[in-house]
Amino acid sequence: MNKFKYSIILLVIISSLVITACATGDLETPNMEITVSDYEAPSELETKEPIGDQSRFLIKADPELMEPVTVLYEAFFNGKSPIFVQSDPDLLVEPPGEYENFYDELPAVFLTDGAMYPKNVSEELEAFIQFAVSTDGQQTLIKAGLLPESIELTDQAGNTVSLNLPIRDVLSAYGPVTAMIYSVDAEDRLVSASYLGARDPLGSSVMEKMDSRFPGIQGDESFSQSEFNIEEAAMLEPDLIIGNARSGWLDTVAALDIPVFLFDAETPKALKEAVLLTGQIFGPHSTAQAEAWVRYYESIVGTIEEKMAEIPIEDRVKVLFTGTEPLRVASGDMFQSYIIESAGGISASSELEGYWNNINLEQVVIWNPDVIIVPPYGGASVEAITESQEWQILDAVKDGKVYRMPKLVAPWDTPAPDAVLGIIWMAQQLYPERIDLDCSTEAEFFYNTFFDYEIMDEELAKICSIN
Repeated sequence: MNKFKYSIILLVIISSLVITACATGDLETPNMEITVSDYEAPSELETKEPIGDQSRFLIKADPELMEPVTVLYEAFFNGKSPIFVQSDPDLLVEPPGEYENFYDELPAVFLTDGAMYPKNVSEELEAFIQFAVSTDGQQTLIKAGLLPESIELTDQAGNTVSLNLPIRDVLSAYGPVTAMIYSVDAEDRLVSASYLGARDPLGSSVMEKMDSRFPGIQGDESFSQSEFNIEEAAMLEPDLIIGNARSGWLDTVAALDIPVFLFDAETPKALKEAVLLTGQIFGPHSTAQAEAWVRYYESIVGTIEEKMAEIPIEDRVKVLFTGTEPLRVASGDMFQSYIIESAGGISASSELEGYWNNINLEQVVIWNPDVIIVPPYGGASVEAITESQEWQILDAVKDGKVYRMPKLVAPWDTPAPDAVLGIIWMAQQLYPERIDLDCSTEAEFFYNTFFDYEIMDEELAKICSIN
């Protein structure tokens, strides 16, 4: 009798649900909920309060991606299940597309083969997408067995480094890689960092606008290529330390028993590798950002090469890149020479080896460069050359072709993501009649896309000027 009574009650409940669904039209968008019986949200995860049915967003997902989306959704919305539909979704989830045009908007990639494309705008949807690509999102997918718990990567010094994922706290003692971390949308992982070009008023003010945490995490005095404060590093307890392969503190830091990942990116190939490695360290979303930057870099360089194909090497503009002093110049092994070549020029000092070389004015006269570039750091200035009586013998000086390489924060001549803009700017100066790339247009796209920074018109005018 009790069994029959319960059957009647169950039948009434089911009938009520069907009648309600028909009245509200829910049968047209069936709830294809997936549950993951073994999944539990990580205890440290800050879950959100469940939202009402009226404000929930609808999701269309590839069948292979419904499980990870459900895992993320239930973790974020405190156990609530997502609603999957076949049409008119608020959120589309599918494998990342092929990006033939590097100006395409980048999706939120939460798995190697999974990306989120919002079709409508809401606070809940935006917050969910941000969670999906965050360290908490990664931790959720790791615990569900959908992302690896650890990876092994070979750094640019040839060391195999084992990393436990996700990487939450990073100490960067190498300015170029700090810029790479920002470019792959992982700056929130920094607990302290060395910065390139952030000590002057322009660089410092821009960094504060880019990242409100900047004043508190700038660590140039404690952590750099030459300096490393062991005691301070131990207090920060980072998951990973990043340095340059030529850093002088490598033996000392081994005592901390913290993974160290080393970079050395003095060629275009090495720079692209460094950006890709940075992406891999921080997960699928950062990897996708890194790949997008590489596509952009290669497209820019390819465009310039195509424009320059008809000009013989001997007829190309000869460029001398000087250092912090006029008679200190970049060698052929340095990244500055590769920028010159990528811009279609010839490095006057390409025969030199090593790092910065000290030379005499007689050697500069022998090279007789068509253009002279000075860096935007170390007190170097155009006036140190143009106002020197000794340098007036050079055609580049007499013709007014002494320029200062631009910078917003990271100088555009260094092996950092911003170097692609240095190539564009230099190509414009060397071949204005042949190169139709526009520095201001490209800089606006670059900083908005890779640094999430809406650069101001006055900043564009300043950095893209040849003066």
